[in-house]
Amino acid sequence: MNDSSVTDWTLERHCIDGVCHCDWRLTVQDCVESHALYVVHVINIALSGLVSILAIGILYDRLVLKGHRLFDGNIAKGCLRPKPIDSMMFLLTFFNILRLISSVIIVADIAPGNMIVRSFMFEIPWQFGYGGFSLYLVGIAQTLADSHRAIATGWLPSPRTVDVIGLSFFLAPFILNNICSLVAGSLAKILFAGVRLVGILNRHIAKFQTSGPRFTTVKTGIFKIKSVMSILSICLMLFAIFLLLYGALRNSITVNPVGSVFLAVIWSYLAGISTLSLEISILFNPTINENTDIGLKSSSGGDKSNNLFETQNSGLPSVMHDKSFQGTLSHNAFDDLKQQQLQYQQATQKHAKGVGAANNVNTTILTSRAGIPLEDLSYSDSKDNYKSPHWADPKQDTEACNHIDEALFSSQVDLMDAK
Repeated sequence: MNDSSVTDWTLERHCIDGVCHCDWRLTVQDCVESHALYVVHVINIALSGLVSILAIGILYDRLVLKGHRLFDGNIAKGCLRPKPIDSMMFLLTFFNILRLISSVIIVADIAPGNMIVRSFMFEIPWQFGYGGFSLYLVGIAQTLADSHRAIATGWLPSPRTVDVIGLSFFLAPFILNNICSLVAGSLAKILFAGVRLVGILNRHIAKFQTSGPRFTTVKTGIFKIKSVMSILSICLMLFAIFLLLYGALRNSITVNPVGSVFLAVIWSYLAGISTLSLEISILFNPTINENTDIGLKSSSGGDKSNNLFETQNSGLPSVMHDKSFQGTLSHNAFDDLKQQQLQYQQATQKHAKGVGAANNVNTTILTSRAGIPLEDLSYSDSKDNYKSPHWADPKQDTEACNHIDEALFSSQVDLMDAK
């Protein structure tokens, strides 16, 4: 429409020939869309209250009952080390509470002439929402760095770089006035970061058999990451699209009752529905609900996490608890490997007894320093003086054990719940 047809144009209302249309972000009083926009804000109050209560319950369970922490105090690994889920839910709780307060101000018509307060109360919640998404991505990056050094050095930037990028994403909305245009464009990278992350995990899971608890758990973890990244990407893309439309067609949308109410519904409920979807994704976790960590050294501090696959009977020697193994090798993985190798040992011993009875030759079965029977034949006898070259060098023994770490990495990763 042409601006010359506007007879009374203020920040909160556009009036044409005595017919006024409200800017739903600032007021719902004395306009054509008053009733519809009033209902929109009331529903937003209920939705924001619901997701806030659920978020507080989740945080209480994780922070108080389970003892999780929001940030790690280990400055040597970077100053910004958030726990992905906990940090995101913490900021999203403030996000939805502030949105609830903003709608209450509009519905109750508090400070009707103070547009600064109303505009501020509409904008400030989104900054906490952006911050929650930013900390989730930073936490994922830091968790990957702690979990596997090859991944950290292969594609992840240094801790200082992660700190700079993460702090920029987190603090920029609170510092810059034009938060919507800048942050919406920057956080569009969440989609591409999520695709890359899932691709990395899929390449690791390809090394596993397509059955068993490890494969199922890793697939569940990847599915959960896909769910979270999809929700965040859809939320941000829709927000960016409607932000662009509203910025370009604000006058036309404001004076169009259907368009104004439609945009108010999408904009008001998008955040609440997205938060509710994230909460459902977190709560719907039958496989890893009781023990949320899978042998990963956490991105938010503390000692080594509990292992989901830990068996009741562990016969590993004390050498397995050496610091060189912590954070890189799964103790339970060696339990399984040892059990398989012991079966192999029994078979080879029977064979050795048969050969010894026939040839009267003593046979010695070598084991690694971890107490695991060596997979390759390592016999030294007086007849043929055979010795397996693969296990001849103790250094190669250590290298072979360390090689297991990379193959077992994806069985230990559930970044949705990494401490």
